[in-house]
Amino acid sequence: MVNTRNVSAALRLGGGVVETKHKKYKCPVWIGELWTARQRQMHPVHYTVSYRASFKPELPEFFIRQYLGEKRNAVVFDPFGGRGTTVLQANLMGHRGIHNDLNPLAHFIAAARRVIPTPAALIERLEKLDLDAGPEPDGEDRERLGPFFHARTLREINALRHCLMPVAFDLNGDPELRYIGLTALSRLHGHSDGFLSAYSFPQISILPEAQRRNNRNRGQKPEYRALKPRIIRKLRADLAEGLPSHYHRMAARNRYTISDACELGSLRGGTVDLIVTSPPFLDKVNYVQDNWMRAWFLGVEQQVAGSGLMMDSDPGRWVNFMTRALTAMGRVLRKGGRAVIEVGEVSSRGNPALLLEELMLEQLPLVCPGGRLEAEALFINTQRFTKLANCWDVTNNSRGTNTNRCLVLRKR
Repeated sequence: MVNTRNVSAALRLGGGVVETKHKKYKCPVWIGELWTARQRQMHPVHYTVSYRASFKPELPEFFIRQYLGEKRNAVVFDPFGGRGTTVLQANLMGHRGIHNDLNPLAHFIAAARRVIPTPAALIERLEKLDLDAGPEPDGEDRERLGPFFHARTLREINALRHCLMPVAFDLNGDPELRYIGLTALSRLHGHSDGFLSAYSFPQISILPEAQRRNNRNRGQKPEYRALKPRIIRKLRADLAEGLPSHYHRMAARNRYTISDACELGSLRGGTVDLIVTSPPFLDKVNYVQDNWMRAWFLGVEQQVAGSGLMMDSDPGRWVNFMTRALTAMGRVLRKGGRAVIEVGEVSSRGNPALLLEELMLEQLPLVCPGGRLEAEALFINTQRFTKLANCWDVTNNSRGTNTNRCLVLRKR
């Protein structure tokens, strides 16, 4: 049992956060508004591109402050890295990062911000690109993408795509073009004139037939939307706030790996100070289907489809997967290091919510190379959702994957 008094003394919690007692939990439980539910309150570079099931940057910011305090140059790791929120926030706060994800799309999104050029340099480079000289989209691409884009817009997208693909996954190659490509990725489809598509869903790539129905229902057809001015507008918004002077020094020491989170064999044991991550919530997100257009843009559709991303509806198999992942995380953590696992809750078809941290707690303490992982605390962030969550019919703190339930484990 963790000594509650010692845990309390170590935390820097704001007003309204209270400790509650739960007999079924083997650790203190802290409940309250740990961070704001307001949108876009952190550095604008976090919002360059959206990504399914990503957590707010306030979450890693909270735990980095809690557990690293005034320390600098620590190693912060996210084994289910997604769009790279944890590593990006770590760099902004003066720490090195390690980003891992099995999805090559996530790898690109995270690594493209390792170097963030100035808006002036990006705009100058973009203006020099001849987007009328690229290859024509093939017949299959015109059929799939025609419901979304005007033919001229699609030619411009395809021209940029062919410039980007040779360097997209080269960490040392052409940071300006990679960041332009990242910004274009975020403008592919959406619900306003700032996007390149006809009216569509902004956060996921709906299928072509769904977009055809969307067009019929709205009485719309794709109109020409020039690529360059929309990218420039987005670049200026995302980079309006300067980066900390230490950002690139820290980011230059980042590592980006594409690996199963149960393996992590390329990482040395006992070298990570803090893990902040969010594993898949069973099969609640289809990362392959929801990102098909982005994968096409990067030329990695087949790799994403064959990557074996964890999507399983069976809680028993999920527990087995997470036990192996936690063992791998425990190996890379230093003694005394912590892993913050944001697991939330899942519910479906009217069944009671399944609290995933309860499934994990049943496996603890967990023996891992160099020590064992013990539960230290559970943080439950209560929040009032804004309009983005309401798009998904998520009611405040009552259903769906709608609470941040963060289980903190410590390596002893």
